[in-house]
Amino acid sequence: MKIEKNHLHHLAEQHGSLLKAADLTASGLSFKQIRRLVACGDLEKLGKGIYRLPGQPYDERLEITHRIPAGVFCLYSACFLHELSDFVPSEQHLAVPKKSRYVLPAYPPVKLYYWEEMPYQLGIMDYPLEGGSIRVYDPEKTVCDLFRLRAKTGEVAKEALKNYLLRPERNLAKLHEYARRLRVEKALAHYLNVLL
Repeated sequence: MKIEKNHLHHLAEQHGSLLKAADLTASGLSFKQIRRLVACGDLEKLGKGIYRLPGQPYDERLEITHRIPAGVFCLYSACFLHELSDFVPSEQHLAVPKKSRYVLPAYPPVKLYYWEEMPYQLGIMDYPLEGGSIRVYDPEKTVCDLFRLRAKTGEVAKEALKNYLLRPERNLAKLHEYARRLRVEKALAHYLNVLL
């Protein structure tokens, strides 16, 4: 059992705080050994095929990334991660490719947006969390997405743009390029003229 515990810690160093059943079996553990590790409390089962070591850092967004590997944190979730708004979403918002199909977990709550290839691919970055990293749209893409869906996002879009413009590291050329590609140039220009 001690060998298995050491083995688990080595795997956590390689894969982060969350481990997939495939990671565990590929490393040589049998399903019987995995069940025994869960039963004795050396491994915690979070859901179907997802485990973590007790006491390791845990962020539910990492679990979502394991469950929805093509997902990219967007809109309100990205806005919150980039500190562009004080609005705290009650569910995690993720964009996925248009023809994707996922069964959503009961918890944590997730809202999926099915986007065409160009808006889905544009502006993806890695965002480090304790225990791993997630994919999220960069601040410029987040602002443009909020304006692209401004009928739903309303005041949060304006707040995000205002906070983005206060940043010394803002990249207006990138913001304008994304706005052009996502066809929100006019809407964004109107607010930029007021705020700048």
